[in-house]
Order: sequence, then structure tokens, then C-alpha cells
Amino acid sequence: MTDIIQTLIQTNSLNFIIVLAVLIFILSKLNINEKINKLRDDIKSYVDNSTSEKALAQKELEETEEKIKHLPEETKLIETSAENNIKGLEQKIKKEIEDKKNDIKTSADRILNLEIKQFKAKLTSILSEKSVILAKDNAIEQLKNNRELHNKYIDEAIEEIGRVSL
Repeated sequence: MTDIIQTLIQTNSLNFIIVLAVLIFILSKLNINEKINKLRDDIKSYVDNSTSEKALAQKELEETEEKIKHLPEETKLIETSAENNIKGLEQKIKKEIEDKKNDIKTSADRILNLEIKQFKAKLTSILSEKSVILAKDNAIEQLKNNRELHNKYIDEAIEEIGRVSL
């Protein structure tokens, strides 16, 4: 038996078995299996998260591509709408300017007509005053030159006074 033990000690087989037993003992104490399982679960979770994030990113990419696909049409609609709004505003401004122009013209015509009426009234007043003065001066001149006319007017005035009944 000593020979077998002696042979085992000398052979590498025993050394291998001893190292293997020590290694298994150390591994069982370090819970390597548990750590490997945890690491494997973490990696699996990371891969799952990456897969779901990839799917979300792919979905967002598809949505963005869909939006980009319709972008020229939407841009055209916006441009058309803006052009229509500009045309509408332009027409509205033109109408407002035309209305304002007509209001100013009407107001100016009223003021001008009023000024013309005032001028005519003043001119009529001046002409009437001058006519009366001229008629008075002419009557005085006629009466100075023609004494008979003076007497005639006196007689007519007396007759008129007599006709008035009180």
C-alpha cells in the first residue's frame, strides 16, 4: 500500500486531483456559479433592453420617415395657405385704402361745398351792401340833379302814408 501511495504522490494525477479538489472547494465558497448566473442575467436583461430600445428606435425612425415622406405635401399646403392669406390681406388692405380714399374725398367735397356756400354768402352780402350804397348814391345824385324827381318821391311817400290804415 505504501507503494501505491508513493506512486500516487509521485505522479501528477494525485497533484491534479488535489488541485481540482481545492479549486472546487474555493469555487463553492466564492459562489462563482451564482455570480456567473447573475452576470448572465444582467447580460440577458441588457440584451432584452437593447432589443426593446432598438424596436422603439425603429418605430420612431419609421414614424419620422413617414412624416418626412409627407413633408413636401404639407409644405405645399402651408405655402398655398400663406399665399391665400396674403392675397386676402392684400385685397382687404386695398378695400380699406379705397374706402378711406372715398371717405377723404367725400369729406373734402363737403368742406369745399361749405366753403363755396360761405364764399357765395359773403360775396352776396358784399354785393348787396355795395348795391345798396351804389343805389343810394345814385338816388342822391338823381335827386340833386332833378328837383322835380325829388318832389315826385315826396308826393308818393305821402300817398303811401295816407293809405296805411291804423
